[in-house]
Amino acid sequence: MGPVGSELVVATFYNFNPEVIYQSIPSAWQVASPEDVQAARFRAGGQVLHSACGDVDDAVIARATEIAQAMIDAVGDEGKPLAASNRAVALPDDPMIRLWQLITVVREWRGDAHLAALGAAAVDGIEALVLHAAMGTVPAQGLQATRAWSDESWSAAIARLVARGLVDDTGTFTKIGAAFRADIEAATNGAAQSLVTAVGEDAASELCDLLKPIRSALLESGAADGPSAGSSSRVLAAPVVGEDTNPQPIQNPLRCDTPRDLRQFMQNHRNALPRFSSTRCWYSPSIS
Repeated sequence: MGPVGSELVVATFYNFNPEVIYQSIPSAWQVASPEDVQAARFRAGGQVLHSACGDVDDAVIARATEIAQAMIDAVGDEGKPLAASNRAVALPDDPMIRLWQLITVVREWRGDAHLAALGAAAVDGIEALVLHAAMGTVPAQGLQATRAWSDESWSAAIARLVARGLVDDTGTFTKIGAAFRADIEAATNGAAQSLVTAVGEDAASELCDLLKPIRSALLESGAADGPSAGSSSRVLAAPVVGEDTNPQPIQNPLRCDTPRDLRQFMQNHRNALPRFSSTRCWYSPSIS
């Protein structure tokens, strides 16, 4: 998408605290250009993938790439801004990173469909997180922290969902709420069915099976450990909301060859962005 403004980030990322985004974008582009960040993402992701998944057979990578490419070639990107922007990224020559980028397009294609389903259900960003937490798959604390929501905002979102009969005061699903969230998931799956139809049920299932050893290797390596619950290769730097800022451009371009480099870069150049109460910068190379 290029060096986008804060409004577009709020719209496409959906469940991040808009106040944080407004203070971090567009000043973040003074730290590194979108091209620099994308190049760093490929370098860091490639290092992790090759380190953790070096034993995955080349034939597995090739077949998974073939299916994933066929999936995205067969669908358009109407109403799919994040899928479209990832499709526009030039695919790298490295087979492992190439597959990762293709799977990113597939993921974001479904993700864009999911945001449409949430919007149609009149669920705002933080309410979507509360409903996600109620499913029990990701801790509420991780979802709240990585999206930079305050305790007060989280409690207010729970209260709104309580008023709709979807959760109780602890954020636990009611019977109605569980069915409501299941309907959103069903709507998402229905909207994403075109991806499966493009290659057929058998090939879609084959792709999932081919990716399982990559997923397992990444999990066993500990590469996805850390407080990045629910995120996927997204960086969030959370400033103190309301602080006056005057970021200065960084002279040296972004050079991050590993996830640790990316974290260290953000720590070293904190002053070029809005001042931070804490810098949240995690890289999750999950391919699932």
